[in-house]
Amino acid sequence: MQLSTALPAVIGMLASLMGVALGAMLTRRVQTLQWSRERLTHACTVIMSESSRIQISLHRYWKSGDRPEWIAWNEALATVSLVAPSELVHAALEIDETFWRTTDEIEAGRVRSAGDWERVRASIERSRLGFANLARSHLAGRNDVVTRLAARPPLTQASSEGTADE
Repeated sequence: MQLSTALPAVIGMLASLMGVALGAMLTRRVQTLQWSRERLTHACTVIMSESSRIQISLHRYWKSGDRPEWIAWNEALATVSLVAPSELVHAALEIDETFWRTTDEIEAGRVRSAGDWERVRASIERSRLGFANLARSHLAGRNDVVTRLAARPPLTQASSEGTADE
């Protein structure tokens, strides 16, 4: 067999093998990125839903002394700590810090009125909103910001209209 006829066959075979290897590497990379994005989306969703639950629980704690259940919130924090960029982890920890301050204020008796609750609720919602906007940026590339998480009126107006003040 002559080199001139064998060389193109060998080159073609090597090119095919390289193409298969490169395709496998790219497929693995895309699947890993997709998995990471799904995990991040899930972690951010859980932070938002659990922070809402804790906010409502803190309101109940203030009103009736029912202590919040923190297990699911702590699990959400652990999950986001494992899969999220540090910027999102810090934003989630800011929500957690706000929960601790609110709990301390309730236990110290510094939340006595609807106006006091509105003050601590606004603090919680600011930290939740900061996380939500950061998550939107990371997950969807959105640079526009959401200015509120709920369409409810301010507490003072809601109380006079008879709506829930959580």
